[in-house]
Amino acid sequence: MGLLNNAGGIEVFSQPGRGTTFKIYIPRVEEPLEEPREEAAREGLPRGTETILVAEDGEEVRRLAGAILRKQGYHVWEASPGGETLRIMEQDKEPIHLLLTDVVMPEINGPELARRLGPVYPEMKVLYMSGYGDHGIFQNGVLDRGIFFLQKPFSVEGLVGRVREVLDRK
Repeated sequence: MGLLNNAGGIEVFSQPGRGTTFKIYIPRVEEPLEEPREEAAREGLPRGTETILVAEDGEEVRRLAGAILRKQGYHVWEASPGGETLRIMEQDKEPIHLLLTDVVMPEINGPELARRLGPVYPEMKVLYMSGYGDHGIFQNGVLDRGIFFLQKPFSVEGLVGRVREVLDRK
């Protein structure tokens, strides 16, 4: 039995008691495929110039979110939770338009961080993110309903779309 098309295909051979063999045929490509340009990949996604503080205890997630948002034009500060974030805020009084913070972190959780930064940055909006499902976060009373939330893992489109949505809310 076989399935062949587009100059490629799959053949399957099976014998009772002896097993099954799959043969996969991939067509030869004479020229290398063009890599999509990074700028083209980001085209059409929301952009901005606001300042965003990313407070996340996972270094990889923090750096990834920061890099994505910078590519979209935002000014981004990255900080691990707790004392480091608060020290950065004390040193520079530049307006923070959005706090993008994990909900559950050591030292200080996202809601407490937002509460402490709120008086210093009264115009700051908050977007919480978590790897825990939003159902559990809201059900267990960690966050109140009606707040802005982003489920991790997130896509580039999901992150920049949600950030722009929160920043544009009146």
